Amino acid sequence: MMRPPMWFSRAALITGAIAPLGIMGLLTVRVLLPNLQNPESRFYSSFVNYQRLAGRPIAVEAIPVVQASMEAGLAAPGESVALQQVAVRSLISGPVEKVYVTEGAFVRRGEPLVALQRAPFEDKVNEARNHLAIATAKLESLEISTQSRLQELEANAIAARSRLTNADTRLQEINTLAEAEIQTNVAAAQQRLETARKRLSQIQGLVDQGALPQFQLYDAQDAYALRQKELLAAQQGAIDTQDQRFGNRDFYLLRQEELQASQQALFLFRETADKELENARLAVENRQLELQNATRDLNRTTIHAQTDGLVSRVNIHSGELVNAGDSQPLLLLTQDMVFRAFIDQARLNAVNVGDLANVRLVAYPGRVFTGRVLRVNPTVETDETQPNKVGIDRQYTYSAWVAVEDLQMPPGLQGFVEFSQGKTELVVPENSVTHLSGGEGLVLVEEQGKAVTRKVVLGRSAQGKREILEGLILGEKVIANPKSINPGEAVVVREPRTGRELAERNQ
Repeated sequence: MMRPPMWFSRAALITGAIAPLGIMGLLTVRVLLPNLQNPESRFYSSFVNYQRLAGRPIAVEAIPVVQASMEAGLAAPGESVALQQVAVRSLISGPVEKVYVTEGAFVRRGEPLVALQRAPFEDKVNEARNHLAIATAKLESLEISTQSRLQELEANAIAARSRLTNADTRLQEINTLAEAEIQTNVAAAQQRLETARKRLSQIQGLVDQGALPQFQLYDAQDAYALRQKELLAAQQGAIDTQDQRFGNRDFYLLRQEELQASQQALFLFRETADKELENARLAVENRQLELQNATRDLNRTTIHAQTDGLVSRVNIHSGELVNAGDSQPLLLLTQDMVFRAFIDQARLNAVNVGDLANVRLVAYPGRVFTGRVLRVNPTVETDETQPNKVGIDRQYTYSAWVAVEDLQMPPGLQGFVEFSQGKTELVVPENSVTHLSGGEGLVLVEEQGKAVTRKVVLGRSAQGKREILEGLILGEKVIANPKSINPGEAVVVREPRTGRELAERNQ
């Protein structure tokens, strides 16, 4: 029989003696030490008592009071839609020369979309310019001729007034001279006749007495008769002078008629000229408006984007004819693209305008886009396909519209959205609360190295967290698992030693 070597026996003996010690050390490290740090283990109380007897502050885990949401997360499917849609139509009719965009292209405000043939509209512009030039030349010629004719008529009226004034002056002078001459001649003739009559009477008396011969009486009678003829001649001269005065009066009236005729001609010309000038100016304005309309239509041959947007549909191609009255738009531009999420009506109150949201799209796998809720409203889908039915079926789909940041989405992208609840409450770990009755409880708060008791009002509990309604403020530190800690004892806050403790603190 062979005996084992001596060195093997010694190794077996050493291994048999050391192995139990190693196992005991391993159990101490893996079981005893973690339980000394676990407040829920039986060894923890003994460890706390050891620290208390040693006169040292008790090492505790203190977790700050934080704000967090107690609501469960909400996710909903949906698709990208346009918040606004712009229908692009043509304001003029004509054949399409070029289409600058394609479906799916993003355009900026002012970029060209569609161009119509310009030649017919350029011809209309040239024609309108010619009409305007002719009307303008006619107006200028009429203004010049009118001014010349007006000056001529005004000069005639001034001359007629001057002639009338001269005739009036002449008439007054003749009247004055004639009146003086008549009075002088008749008075002298009458005086001479009276003298001849007296002489005749004296001679008649002397002849009757025989003092004078008969022939002297005859001479006296001849002289008297001559004086009578002179008086008659003087009176006849007054009649002639009166006739001359009437002739001068007729001349004055003729000049007056000439003045009235010149003034009437001036008045009528002014009225006629004003109307002709007004019509000529109106013709120029109409031609200007015609040119403006032709130029406007020429500018409309190129249709530009009036806003930023995505070209979601193109209904026209080069060579096709466009009519201004067509109901179908040439293009559709979608702008302000949003993600419309369909929400269960039971969770509708959990989403509010302004809430943050994370959007995931099938077209962008692995990427998460942030957004904010713009609108929460029901979408009504109406069915009018049954004409014989009284009333209309309406189905309400509740939706939330989310504006997605930093992404230009086309319509129709599928995906889902996760809503971040905006409402938060003060929360502490559930294991830091000692429950009382009536929804109240106690917590130990670390204040200046002491464990201080604080009475709190409790709210909801979820996911290991407890809502605090009253009794604590944000940032205060509560002691986790305070069963082995007495109020007023000195404590020292220890840092979490494991990833699990750190995760629980950060929740």
